[in-house]
Amino acid sequence: MIKVIRQWTSKVILIALMLIAIEVPPMAVNFALRYSKTNQLIVDGFMALFIGLMLAIIWWAHRTYEAYNQLGQPAGIKVGWIIGGYLAIILGMDVLSYLNQLIYHQTETANNAALGSILGHNEVITIVFCFSAVVLSPIAEEFIFRGTLTNMFFKRGNIWPKVILSGIVFSTGHMSTNPISFLIYAYMGMVLAYVYLRTDDIRNSIAIHMINNAIAMYVLLVQVI
Repeated sequence: MIKVIRQWTSKVILIALMLIAIEVPPMAVNFALRYSKTNQLIVDGFMALFIGLMLAIIWWAHRTYEAYNQLGQPAGIKVGWIIGGYLAIILGMDVLSYLNQLIYHQTETANNAALGSILGHNEVITIVFCFSAVVLSPIAEEFIFRGTLTNMFFKRGNIWPKVILSGIVFSTGHMSTNPISFLIYAYMGMVLAYVYLRTDDIRNSIAIHMINNAIAMYVLLVQVI
């Protein structure tokens, strides 16, 4: 019993450390924004640091994912699951966004508002941040919230506990100001976890995440540029 408690405790601590780590790179972006109009060299340095931190997190998360992986070798890219998963995310999030606007009068989540505030101030910041949002962040977050988290807790056949846990923990990493906005990201995380667990290949959930973020960033860029 004590051994089981220690194992669970170590897993919880590891996930907590990963959640903290994924919040560190954006600090470099915030520092870069302070010098976006005055010192481009400092901006470039902070953005290089940002990319370096993201790559380090991806390496760490991938190593941890491989250590806990219950699903074995990747089963292959499933285009139908990628398309279906993305459509499920769009439809579900549209419904939840409508409820968010209806009940809380919010036209966008606090997370999207924060992302939009970063864009358009400096060309380097905008380019690097968009690249990270579309490529680096989906890879890092999928290895953490799907690859590591869903394999670390519960047995392989217990899909729904894994899906729910992944969605809840994923949403805690996004700024939510009310229960509906929390559900928006929890729902997205659950869909991504379900696709990953049903296809036995994390590349499918990464692809969906990339597509979703690419379209979201395009919409934000159109609004600010």
